[in-house]
Amino acid sequence: MSTEISSLKSYILAYTYYGNPWRMESGDEIRIHGILTALSSKYNNLIVFNLNPLIGQYSFATHDRVIYVSIPRKFYILISKLIGWNKHYELNPLIKISHYIDELIVTIKMIKHIEKAKMVLVFGSISIFPVILRLLNVKKIVVFDPLANFAQTLYAESRRNFLKLLRYGLFLALHKLAIRSADIAVYPSRMDSESARQMFKLKNVTVVPNPLPVCYNSLEEYIELRSRRDDFDRPYFIMLPGYRGKGNLEAVKIVIKIFNMINSNDFKLIITGPWLDMKKYVKNPSIELTGVVPKEKLKELLAISDYGLTPIFSHFSGTFLKVLAYISAGLDIIASPQSIVGIDVPRGINVYLVRNPQKLARVVKEIISNHAKYRRISKESPIVLCKDHLVDVENLLSYIGGLQGKA
Repeated sequence: MSTEISSLKSYILAYTYYGNPWRMESGDEIRIHGILTALSSKYNNLIVFNLNPLIGQYSFATHDRVIYVSIPRKFYILISKLIGWNKHYELNPLIKISHYIDELIVTIKMIKHIEKAKMVLVFGSISIFPVILRLLNVKKIVVFDPLANFAQTLYAESRRNFLKLLRYGLFLALHKLAIRSADIAVYPSRMDSESARQMFKLKNVTVVPNPLPVCYNSLEEYIELRSRRDDFDRPYFIMLPGYRGKGNLEAVKIVIKIFNMINSNDFKLIITGPWLDMKKYVKNPSIELTGVVPKEKLKELLAISDYGLTPIFSHFSGTFLKVLAYISAGLDIIASPQSIVGIDVPRGINVYLVRNPQKLARVVKEIISNHAKYRRISKESPIVLCKDHLVDVENLLSYIGGLQGKA
């Protein structure tokens, strides 16, 4: 371990099993790095220990004022060499099998740094880090963020399905033990926090909403980007299907088919992401496939749009990111129930729920037919500024301070 860390008199320590959270390539990584970055604006010394299956020795890096100490998964690396395993992606099956042993090894190695920390933050639903800390008699405030409601979903399903109980029973038992070993559990929405409180009999639960994948530095920035729009006489729709999954592929095909049947003068549809090969299905000149775009370009595309589309008719991870991106630009949202569940939508944003492709087609046509120079540039647009995230983290720190005062 670095002697520089040992020399620090006061710091917050965080732990996660994600290899490179600062890259923000998934919804979980966006949440982890977003919360840590916001915390770093309040604390100068914020150190994150993260497990990484692709490195052989410790490495140190600073991203957005957060110090990351990447730690090799020694046990996983040993086993993968013995059996010739080469599928080294995040949370692959072998990582899941060897995870708890690696976590125990790392916790023991980190113990002297943990004992010096003001408090400990843990990210990730499969972590038993809080349990190990209690077994080692570490008496620090432990904040556990399981990253949304994956465990609650499995818990509810396992109560109705014996085969799922056999499959996930051990994970759920360890998860319940871990979350009850922490002092505070953190969830991204009120619905998630209340269901966790009831399922796992938790006392101290608080909410820190998911950081948005994009945000605007100021209202002036948003207005300048929105002014780049060609016209306001027709509604602009945008869709952000990310990776090439089955759910996204289905949604892209459905949306293109629906908009192919609408007069090109009545709308503009923008579809981002790795879908340029889908141009072969596009028959309408008002449908634009942009390919993968950088973050700054995405901010512009969101700013010029009016409606965000998330017609995902089967639940899978990452759907909430699309909705959060639309919220950042104050867009009205056309969404399936699966893609918006658990998200607290701000006032001023309309949500149109669609449960199947037929309902989606009807809603789109009704919006177009009722359009009347919708939403010119206006200071009333309910956009979210980057600085707004700090309020949520301040609420968490206040909650922690209250517990420390009672101790």
